[in-house]
Amino acid sequence: MAEEKTPAEKKRQKISKAQQITMLEVLAASLVLGACMVISIFLIKYIKFNTKIISEKSEAITEYDQSLQNIGVCRDTDNNKRLSDKELDNCDPNALSYEQVPNTLRYNAMVEMAENKDLESVARQRSENCFDEEGNKIDFNKLYSEATDSLEKERYLQTAKICSALRVIPDALPAKKNTEALMASLNQLLILSGKEMDSLAPSDEMTESPIVGLLTIPVRLKTAGSDREIVNILDYLERSIRDVDILSATIEWTEGGLDMSLSANAYYLEDAGDLETTKTVSAKSYNANTNKKSGGNE
Repeated sequence: MAEEKTPAEKKRQKISKAQQITMLEVLAASLVLGACMVISIFLIKYIKFNTKIISEKSEAITEYDQSLQNIGVCRDTDNNKRLSDKELDNCDPNALSYEQVPNTLRYNAMVEMAENKDLESVARQRSENCFDEEGNKIDFNKLYSEATDSLEKERYLQTAKICSALRVIPDALPAKKNTEALMASLNQLLILSGKEMDSLAPSDEMTESPIVGLLTIPVRLKTAGSDREIVNILDYLERSIRDVDILSATIEWTEGGLDMSLSANAYYLEDAGDLETTKTVSAKSYNANTNKKSGGNE
């Protein structure tokens, strides 16, 4: 027969069993607590990361919205400083008059700059299409505002750019490399000065522009004449609406007067293209990387 356990042994056995159960309970509770902490940290990071994404998207929408309003292609009809989905869907630049979008790029260009007397004072001769039969200048801005057809509005808009003071801007700084037009302009200036060039041609000496965004068109000029004629040529080049920087000059005194050779740069505007901005938001830290490249808007 098995030896009967004493009361003390029975107590020790119960205590040992209770300790084992307690240890198992503590272990289970630790596992549950650990799992809860891991899940909680994950959820916190997940919420924080998505909050960052939403914040960046909201900022991008705000900047895009502000750009549309600054340019003047869409109108904020309810004056809440944000374009609603309905306003964006109904956005039609040709349906807006300049007076409806004051203090915008469009308004400043087509009203204030197009009518600027200082710019108009240095404008070149206008095409015959810019004047009516009586020789008066046609107000294409007014015709644009009164037109109801989109194609008609677009035609008046393009004509307004050519026949207004805005024409001075591309005349002074073209948006593309137009070497032939530059040669014709310089030749016209020299004709006005009363002295033709012995040589006027593009140069192969490429030099970089000191200003970012400007590209150069190098030219070489050569002529001979009296002191007054040479000074008159330089004076006309200086007064030209298109910037002509003389890089080097060689002047020699001869029996007939002066021989002059010039190396100069004219400029045109580099095509900026559309800017695409990409922001990378890291889940570990809020170090947003921003990259810009040409191509389109994202």
